[in-house]
Amino acid sequence: MHAQTKQTKTSLTFSLIFASLIALVPTYVFSDTLRIATDEWCPYDCIASQNQGKVGYLGDLLVETMKERGHKVEFVEVSYSRGLQLVREGKLDGTMACFREEAPDFVFPDFALGKSNSTFFSRKDSNWRYTGKDSLEQAKMIGIIKGYDYVDPIVMDYINQNPKNVLAITGEKPLERLLEMLINGRLTAVIEDKSVLEYKAKQMGKSDQVKVSGTTSVVIDVYSSFSPKNPKSAEYAKILSEETLKMRKDGRLNKLLERYGIQDWQTQ
Repeated sequence: MHAQTKQTKTSLTFSLIFASLIALVPTYVFSDTLRIATDEWCPYDCIASQNQGKVGYLGDLLVETMKERGHKVEFVEVSYSRGLQLVREGKLDGTMACFREEAPDFVFPDFALGKSNSTFFSRKDSNWRYTGKDSLEQAKMIGIIKGYDYVDPIVMDYINQNPKNVLAITGEKPLERLLEMLINGRLTAVIEDKSVLEYKAKQMGKSDQVKVSGTTSVVIDVYSSFSPKNPKSAEYAKILSEETLKMRKDGRLNKLLERYGIQDWQTQ
């Protein structure tokens, strides 16, 4: 009888100690693996297999900030529009890079994680310049990626009219293909985020063959964002905000951005 009572007390004591220890463990120790949509939009968002293992500075930022709270990140390669749809449906946890205007129902961090400005590029020997709608009409052929929002209302109004001198392509490596077509003289101009096209041209060894031929007037914020269907999305957005601020303060953010040859968007 006494032995049984002693054993019961010992079991109760162990249970209480274990429960107390569990109560002291931070909740983030119980880690999640976030599945994030990724598309080719370097240096913001890169497909690792096409970029020597690099996932883009926003991908690195997601990995680093979530790791600080015990979470892991897994990237799912999918087209941009499909990625937004899967995140919206809750089939993926977030998207690496998007504009708030494209997905106002998503859950966002407290501040933008980049700035984008759509820019026209042409061949070095081209005389064409973007100066508004008239210049778009005068171009022999303008290359775009199907489904992309180039933000500027003048440009988007023109594209949405489906004019004969706009070539919208889709499929694998669309920007690389557009650049090749531009250099080969099949396109007058290509429109893309300035950082994205310059990064791709440098990667292809073609930087000396293209030039900026006009910039649109709209600068738009770039965000990583999370699914409106996931109850933990607000927590993830808070982690991303808080840990990014810490990284900016202690210099880790600048070191991360240096891998991609870019500066902190707050100083641009």
